[in-house]
Amino acid sequence: MASVTPPAMPPTATPEAGAEITEQLVRTLVDSQFPKWSDSALTFVSEGWDNVMYRLGDRFAVRLPRREISARLAAAETVWLPRISRGWTFAAPVPVAVGLPSDEYPWAWSVVPWIDGSVAMDAPLSPDGAADLGAALAQVHVSAPAGAPHNVWRSIPLAERAERLDTRLGLLAEHPRWSIDVPAAIALFTAADERGELTWCHLDLHGRNILTHAIDGAGGRLAGILDWGDAALGDPCTDLGQALYLLGAEAFDMFARAYANAGGAGDTLAPRVWAEALTYAVTMAALEDEAYSASGWEALRELGVATAR
Repeated sequence: MASVTPPAMPPTATPEAGAEITEQLVRTLVDSQFPKWSDSALTFVSEGWDNVMYRLGDRFAVRLPRREISARLAAAETVWLPRISRGWTFAAPVPVAVGLPSDEYPWAWSVVPWIDGSVAMDAPLSPDGAADLGAALAQVHVSAPAGAPHNVWRSIPLAERAERLDTRLGLLAEHPRWSIDVPAAIALFTAADERGELTWCHLDLHGRNILTHAIDGAGGRLAGILDWGDAALGDPCTDLGQALYLLGAEAFDMFARAYANAGGAGDTLAPRVWAEALTYAVTMAALEDEAYSASGWEALRELGVATAR
């Protein structure tokens, strides 16, 4: 997979789309390339930073990149995810069909299974759900072959992300409703140890990429892990830090035990797990989307480096 050269700083607001994606466009693509689904209804689901999704009948969804960089990153899902997901015991939207560009739409797109559930941002993982996530990530964190993708933002060592962190901490220091202890944040970041063996990683474990559902009346069990476009070779502690951001310290203990019991390759006690949690929380807190920003600030409070004004 060709590397994607990033801008100097990632954006903090939803980037402008590079293609207009309408229901009529999606209908035309499906009908012309996969006529077996021509009778399946289309229902708009969401438009994120990188992709637009429509539900296709009861069992599937159509996932279309909305900008050039997203289309290039989508190879992680269309090329690699079908390979690395073999044997996984948790649900992931592994493509069942990959569509081609057309005169109306410039990029490849995919049809994926529809996974029922609620996003963890709205229905958080319970302690048992945290353990589910730990066991799932242990299955993800395996050796990657030569040629595995490299994530330009998160595959790099923490030290190479220091300048970006400093810039974002400066932005957060001006927040009207939260106060951040910048020296404490920097101390947590600089306490990170050296990373070890690299593995496959998800690298974007925020609350809208984790689905939950109830089992026997107990809510918050893991229903699936979504959005594998950032998946790449990386430090498993990057995912572990993002899990700490997502879960908080108490639920992370349940996660860590399940991860270790399932043979997870990363060290849940490594100082860099906390440094990764910090960098991810700072990234989220700096976003303009209020839900993401709130989750980032709450994680920074959990990490002991932020307080509400």
